[in-house]
Amino acid sequence: MRHECRRGAPIVAVCLIAVALVLAVAGEAQARDPRPRRLVPMRDAPEGLAAETPDGREPLRATAAVDTYCIVWYDFDPFDWQGWTRRDCTAQRDTFFHIDDFSGLGGGTYGRLVPIEGSRSAWCGARPGSDEYLCGWQAAPGYGNGWDQALVTRMFAFTSPVSISFHGVFDSEPDYDQTSVEYQNSWHGDWVVVAAYDGVVDTVATYTLYLSQAWTKLRFHFTSDGAWSDQDGLWDTDGACVIDSITVSDDGLFGTNFEDFEPPDLIPHLMIWHFQPGKLGFGMHSGLATNLIDKDPCGGNVTAQIVFHEGSPWPSDEYPGLMETPFCAGGGGLEWPCQNEVVRSPLIDMTRYSTACDETQDAEIPPGILPELGGTVLRFTVYRDNPLQNLAYYSWRIRPWFDGCPAQWQDREFVYYGAEREYLQLSYDMSDLIAGDDPVQIELIMRDMCDVWYLVYGDCAEHTPAPYFDNVRLYRYSTAGPQWYVRRHTLFQDTFPGEEGNLESWCRADMAMDINWDAGGSIVPGDSAVIICAAEPSGLDTLPTGEPRVYCHVNAEYIGAGSKPDLAGPQLVGDCGRYVGDDGDWTVFLC
Repeated sequence: MRHECRRGAPIVAVCLIAVALVLAVAGEAQARDPRPRRLVPMRDAPEGLAAETPDGREPLRATAAVDTYCIVWYDFDPFDWQGWTRRDCTAQRDTFFHIDDFSGLGGGTYGRLVPIEGSRSAWCGARPGSDEYLCGWQAAPGYGNGWDQALVTRMFAFTSPVSISFHGVFDSEPDYDQTSVEYQNSWHGDWVVVAAYDGVVDTVATYTLYLSQAWTKLRFHFTSDGAWSDQDGLWDTDGACVIDSITVSDDGLFGTNFEDFEPPDLIPHLMIWHFQPGKLGFGMHSGLATNLIDKDPCGGNVTAQIVFHEGSPWPSDEYPGLMETPFCAGGGGLEWPCQNEVVRSPLIDMTRYSTACDETQDAEIPPGILPELGGTVLRFTVYRDNPLQNLAYYSWRIRPWFDGCPAQWQDREFVYYGAEREYLQLSYDMSDLIAGDDPVQIELIMRDMCDVWYLVYGDCAEHTPAPYFDNVRLYRYSTAGPQWYVRRHTLFQDTFPGEEGNLESWCRADMAMDINWDAGGSIVPGDSAVIICAAEPSGLDTLPTGEPRVYCHVNAEYIGAGSKPDLAGPQLVGDCGRYVGDDGDWTVFLC
């Protein structure tokens, strides 16, 4: 079981259960996964159904709604963003290579944050900060996830072999994050790696390049993957690299020791060395549009809606006058960078509501009622013409803010699609994702995943102008008792005998989800069922240690021909599990 507590928050218990004629608690830590999270395509459900029940047969979440408050409603009229902002997720958040004297950093965690020579050096890293990006870091100073940063020269001519020497101190996660020394093989050509450094390295190095062209650029290029850095606290460093005493020579000589600039100078592009992101992002194509064409025979929307095709170079045949969401800019329209863009709400005060159910939160929720509002629902309208094979998806996420800093974004790890060509009213209960009265933000996301899933779920040969978003609203409602959240693909599925050819042997209980789903090859079912329970501490019986108690009741009944005894107690548990009681029909497991 995993649980977490924070001020004013309900306890969230996650029950992981593994069975092999057996039911046992499974809690082994996962090996390092460079992906920040795993996304699954999901076809949405209309409003009034739980989001993960596309067939509508049963709600997967039970709540006791009594009183509901309309916290805020964004309709983006009259052609107004109403405080929402936009961001290209493929673009770098900032330029993090800079000149630093490292004052106030105390040498960093490992003593590497000091000038190499003189009073200042070039550093690829970030100090602790109070802005939205840095204040949520777990282990600043250091470097972040998904960085692509460069210390680079202008294009220069040479007449003989080029030699570059430098003193570098490198500190990054081995095998996954690295700083490379590179040259460009033509005027606008590819970058060629001369040497690469990861882990902890302190070196004075010289490299001689025998090049066939007459012009080149040089750079120090740092890249990090999507997890395990100072940002998430999974890998603590003193920043990616500190570089100093650079000398480049052929017939002539130029170099720098960074002493002529004041921290945190980025060095103008007019200088031979300067700092910049290693790659440019895809670009932003979100905007507001009215009178949009749609194919919905029963509905329409002539008011302002959010779109993600502004400035796209791809006119639509199906929607005359509109553009299709752009294809990936990488090779063949299949490779990174691909559109990955978000629109983000302003900070939403969860202690106030809108009496007119609009964007103005003009009333305070009575203090006596706030403790009862344990439920939160996000709703929005989407026009959808996004077939699975297009690999152009939308999604959403939400995050709370604590003490002026944002927490991690929360979602269901789904990207959504659908080819209905109609407006849908979608509703998502997220009472288990956020809790308490802290302010929150919402993001709506448009993501082209052709660079990830080409020929896995589709061929991304076609796009449409969809999705369109409108009428984004947030509600809080009263709840009584624990709130449960389950998803079919993380519950147990059918199983088979564990010993080949022996129908009487033991059997496992496996998760319906294939944990090897995105790697191809054999199917690897998960060995756990995941059930999330969110409740105030008073709503759960607790152990002497203060942990919440969540129980799983199991009844293993024989349904074959003839008669056999039902399995209960030790027979059901086998050698792996533990249980707290057995009344003859049900075995009760403490998660």
